[in-house]
Amino acid sequence: MNKQLMTNLVNTLTKYKDGAEEHDRTIFETFLYGVFDESNKNYTVVQHLSLLAEVLAEKKRIDLVNDIAHANSNAAYELDVHLRELQNERI
Repeated sequence: MNKQLMTNLVNTLTKYKDGAEEHDRTIFETFLYGVFDESNKNYTVVQHLSLLAEVLAEKKRIDLVNDIAHANSNAAYELDVHLRELQNERI
């Protein structure tokens, strides 16, 4: 997965998480659970969590990790590790 695709993913999650309508939350949760479903080999991002951490940090949307934890706790834990590594690199 390239960085532009990951950026699009974060933008889509952000759009629907921040949406004011009830259906926005439904779309957000459906999309979130779909992309973090490890059995969905065609559309999962769990193989690219270091890239996702980079994009989340750039977009200042680290808050999405809490939502990701509901969909895939292992991915959220690994994202936390990558985000700490990024933070340590910037110090």
